[in-house]
Amino acid sequence: MLVLPLYPLLLYVGGMLTASTGMLGGILMSFVLAACWSSYLEIISEAVTSVRFRLSWDELKRTFGARFWDVVSVMFAFWLISLLTQPLLQSSRGPAFAAIIGLTIGFFFNAVPELLYQGNSRSFSLLAESGRFMTEHPLVWLLPNLVLTFLAFWLTGSIDLSQPQTLLVTFAYAFSSPTYVIGLLLNFPIWAIPLVIILAHAFMIFRGVLFRELSRGGGGRRLEAFRR
Repeated sequence: MLVLPLYPLLLYVGGMLTASTGMLGGILMSFVLAACWSSYLEIISEAVTSVRFRLSWDELKRTFGARFWDVVSVMFAFWLISLLTQPLLQSSRGPAFAAIIGLTIGFFFNAVPELLYQGNSRSFSLLAESGRFMTEHPLVWLLPNLVLTFLAFWLTGSIDLSQPQTLLVTFAYAFSSPTYVIGLLLNFPIWAIPLVIILAHAFMIFRGVLFRELSRGGGGRRLEAFRR
């Protein structure tokens, strides 16, 4: 619980320090985001796979580099996709293309965080593996994710029911845009932010366990009944 607020704080401070440094600042900020994701995913990995885990100061410092380049490889893939689709977004049908691309990313790449610490693929191979996982388990995986995202938008008053695609599009921004993460948190009252962070963390652990069970083909009779 004490570590969780560290990541938004690092992103906020990093954003303040790099705000006026142009393209170089954007690159540095991407590295800050990758380091935070590396640390957080390593902690989630221990929470999902280990019976006992004690986070010492030395262990915390190690987590920032444990999966750093793995995260960078996936962020680079996201960046390249955005670069290739940029001409479509700048066309006369830009908003329509943006919605389609956002939905595609939000659906097929939704399991990227879990694959980063439970899978063996990286970069575009990892994105392809995420797509395969999503086509195999669309309902069981997306239903709890959509419910939680809806609650987050509803509580902040930022959901537009006329544009339900935002429930999926938000994933792409949350994974690749530190300013979006900060903005989403700041939509909550200050007193509620620690609670939101803790609940989001609990949900990420739930996602990790669910991903593990689905990947193993497990889940027991209840999961099989739910699939049917």
